[in-house]
Amino acid sequence: MVPLFILYLGGNVVQVALLTTLYNAVLIPASIFWGRMTDRLARRRLFFVITSAGSTLIFSLMFLLPNLTDLAILYACLGLVVTANAVAANLLVMETSPKKTWITSYSRLYQVANIGSVFGLTVGFIWTGTLPITAFLVFCAGSTGAALVLCYSLITEPPLTLETSHLTINPASFPSRIYHGMTFFANHLVVSRVMLKDAVRLFQATRAGAITGRVLLFFSAFLFTTSSAFLNTSFSPFLVSSGVTDSEVFAISLFNIIVQTIVYRWMSGFIKRFGGVRVGPYAVLGRTFIYMVFAASALELHGLELFVLSSILYSLIGVAFALWNSSTSVTLLSSLGQARQGNVLGGYAALGALGTVAGSLFTGYTSFYEGYSTTFTIAAGLMLFSFFVLEAALKSMGYQEKQAAPATG
Repeated sequence: MVPLFILYLGGNVVQVALLTTLYNAVLIPASIFWGRMTDRLARRRLFFVITSAGSTLIFSLMFLLPNLTDLAILYACLGLVVTANAVAANLLVMETSPKKTWITSYSRLYQVANIGSVFGLTVGFIWTGTLPITAFLVFCAGSTGAALVLCYSLITEPPLTLETSHLTINPASFPSRIYHGMTFFANHLVVSRVMLKDAVRLFQATRAGAITGRVLLFFSAFLFTTSSAFLNTSFSPFLVSSGVTDSEVFAISLFNIIVQTIVYRWMSGFIKRFGGVRVGPYAVLGRTFIYMVFAASALELHGLELFVLSSILYSLIGVAFALWNSSTSVTLLSSLGQARQGNVLGGYAALGALGTVAGSLFTGYTSFYEGYSTTFTIAAGLMLFSFFVLEAALKSMGYQEKQAAPATG
């Protein structure tokens, strides 16, 4: 909604990129701050209340102060408050469920989150078809206001609390959790100071020739997220500038989340059956091809034709992401067994966040001065580079075609 609102207020792709970069940059220190506060206060409901109340206030102010300067400040504030309940949500699931049902509990949580996303996008699709997008902020504020009431009345403090150091990432549940972290931006992204240090240590280890395969895997993920941010940040302005309506932009996102939800339902079995970790490089190649199609369509297609093509291809991009993310995550964690998973997740999250910030920062100027076709071509080049680095990583880690399937177990 926010990129469309920026365009509605008279901004262009540069403003969209700068505000998106500001938002993404705030997520990193915000997640560190709220993670420490969660350990210090050990009160779960408080952080849900902060997220809901803060979001309600910010959406209301966006509606009352419809100008780009105030929107930039409010969008940064939104990045601060939406991370408040990230750690608390994960801990609360662990504190209120038996350990043997954690994966089931997480899955149920994310299924409900997906239903919320589908509902919100459906309302946005219908709403913007008849009303100006600024009025949609009333619905956003009302939704988070309802969430505030529910959080305060339904969430109770657990009898025993854990610290963030107790968050152990199980290889079976990790792909789904990191997927939702990237899908909903900050809701489940947790980055700490230790995690940022781990990312630096991984690169320093290459000087001694250590963990080369893992470093290459991390670098491939960095290129992947940079490329993805390059396309995604400019995608809504590209669609609008090509004659796609706000309502149709919501429809494209709605179709995307529905398809991804369906795909993730059978993701584990699909990857195991069709090549294990080898699915990852194929998915990256698929995204590269789709990016090139978008680069060509930026020169030729407009209006309804572009809407139909984007609805199909943007959903396929989501499917490719699901395949890449699951296979890469399992590859990374399987290479470590059950040891040092937190450190690995830290480096992975830190580089992913850095790639997102870098991609969103430069894409606006590229699109404005060189055109969307050039932007999508650069995104395709970065994605292709990610493919070659990923291939080198898998080779260095000893993954061959016949070894891939057992590695996902």
